[in-house]
Amino acid sequence: FWLKSQEILLVLNLQPLRSLTMDQSKPVPLAEALTNTAVRNAVLENVQRSVVLNLPTREKVGMHLIGIVLSICAGAANAIAFTTFKYYVSHVSGSSTAIGLRMEGLQKPGDVLIVVELVFYFIVGSVIAGLIIPSATMKMGQARYELVLFLVAAMELVCWMHNLRYPEMLAAAMGLQNAMISSWSGNAVRTTHMTGTATDMGSALGRICARYCMKGFNYTDEDWDLHIVDRQKFVLMTCLLVSFIVGGDIGARGYRSFGVHSLFIPAGLTIILGIGHMLYSMMNREEMAQEKKAEEIFARQLSGQDAGEDADDAAAEQFIRQISGGGAKADRVEQFVRQISGKPADAGIGG
Repeated sequence: FWLKSQEILLVLNLQPLRSLTMDQSKPVPLAEALTNTAVRNAVLENVQRSVVLNLPTREKVGMHLIGIVLSICAGAANAIAFTTFKYYVSHVSGSSTAIGLRMEGLQKPGDVLIVVELVFYFIVGSVIAGLIIPSATMKMGQARYELVLFLVAAMELVCWMHNLRYPEMLAAAMGLQNAMISSWSGNAVRTTHMTGTATDMGSALGRICARYCMKGFNYTDEDWDLHIVDRQKFVLMTCLLVSFIVGGDIGARGYRSFGVHSLFIPAGLTIILGIGHMLYSMMNREEMAQEKKAEEIFARQLSGQDAGEDADDAAAEQFIRQISGGGAKADRVEQFVRQISGKPADAGIGG
């Protein structure tokens, strides 16, 4: 069974890998293409990202809700921090630039340490998230996200208890939150800074417009697949950007009305999300265990490792349906997975 490298990725609704140095007009054995570690990693990463943008309705609503609420929280925390300290704590770009400006005496000469600490503590928060969530996951309930959310709220409340004297605690909370949502969404969603969000929103809109200008609505199946992914990404990124702006307004209004107690707004919302995730995990424990096992099987197959004789066929087939949308495309993806794992065409996924 031979496929061009671009066709392999279109089966999974992915963009072609331009970095793969091979003759695109010449068919390449799938096994040969997957001997390249960069190809395997890129395929797995983009599968994760595609899954996030093609979730079932229940999880899609949950993903949008969590992203929106966390963006509001980050926008509010950022506004409260700037009102109090005149520093932004939810992203690193501004603080990194401020280090250079202050070293040259163009912005608060001699006050370099505080912005260095903001960058450092943001990274510390991300490290803590990595310790709690050791690998990227694609679904709600597959990692201790509630623990991370409770820690984010705790850091914000520590800052409140000390009358907002420690902006570095808010920076650590933002780093922790951003690393958590990145791990959960396969790096498709960010909530504490909007540069990448605005970039993804604009590029998705550009692809939609370009596709329409070239083809009108005379799309092939693959064109429609790409159009749907871009449309969903545009909607999600727009929601996140608007939510961050709304959060900034809420934080500013809250600080004007309640002062330091305005930090209860992002902390309270984050605690509610943590409790909601914990309840969701408890109610869907068995289903999530099957999905996680299926994803582990797929990841091992893609990395060239044997999935093992005890692989759960039903779980693997369920995962295939999730990433393909069912129908004829599911058969193509199933064939693709068999190729990865070295199984014959008539063998089962785990056989």
